[in-house]
Amino acid sequence: MKRYWILIFSIPFLLMAAVKNGNPKVASVVSSPGAITVVIDAGHGGTDRGTRSKQPFCEEKRLCLQTARLVRKYLDQLGYHVVMTRNNDAFVPLSRRVEIASQSSSSIFVSIHYNSARSPLVEGAEVFFYDSKENQKRTISSKKLAEAVLPSILRRTGFASRGVKKGNYYVLRESAMPAIIIEGGFISNPQECALLKSIDYQEKIAKGIADGIDRYFKGSKSSL
Repeated sequence: MKRYWILIFSIPFLLMAAVKNGNPKVASVVSSPGAITVVIDAGHGGTDRGTRSKQPFCEEKRLCLQTARLVRKYLDQLGYHVVMTRNNDAFVPLSRRVEIASQSSSSIFVSIHYNSARSPLVEGAEVFFYDSKENQKRTISSKKLAEAVLPSILRRTGFASRGVKKGNYYVLRESAMPAIIIEGGFISNPQECALLKSIDYQEKIAKGIADGIDRYFKGSKSSL
C-alpha cells in the first residue's frame, strides 16, 4: 500500500513539472475517449516577444498565451482534447510547433496572434489560411475553419472585420491538417490595445474562437 500512496501523491507534482517545462502533451487536459484533438498555438514566446506597445504597455507573446489558455478552457468544456504548443513563456521554434501538431494527430491547428501596423488607426480582426495547390482538400477545410472562427470572434467582441485571407506562413504551409492563424486585433492601435489587455476582451475572443471551432466541426459532421 505504501508504494501506491507514493504514486498517488506524486502525480500532481509530475503534472505541475510538466506545465512548468512547457510540455504540451503531458500538460494537455485528459479528455474522454474519442474526443477530437485540437492544437492551440500561442504565438511567439520567450525571446520572441512579438509586437509591442509602450502606451499602454503590451506584449504580443503575453496576450497570445493568455488567450490560448482561455481557449483551451472553453474547448475542454465543449469536450475537445486540447494540446498546447506552449503553456508558459517559452520559445518554441516554428518547426517544433508543426511537429507537435503532427505527433498529437490533431484534427486542426489554430495559431493565435495579435497585429501591428504603422498607422495607429488600423483596427480589427482577421484570419489567415494557406492555399495549397498540392492539397486542395486541406485548403478547403482550412478556409471553412477560418470562415467559422472569424464571425464568431466578431460577434463576441464587436471588432471590425478585416476578413478571411490567404497567407503563406510556415505553420500554415507545413501543417498536415487544416490550419489557421488568428490576428485578434491591433496592439499598435491605442484604443484597441487597451481593450486587448482587458480580461473582458480576453474572455470574449477566447469564447469566440472556441465557438467557431465547435461550429466548424459540427458543420463538418452535418456535411458527411
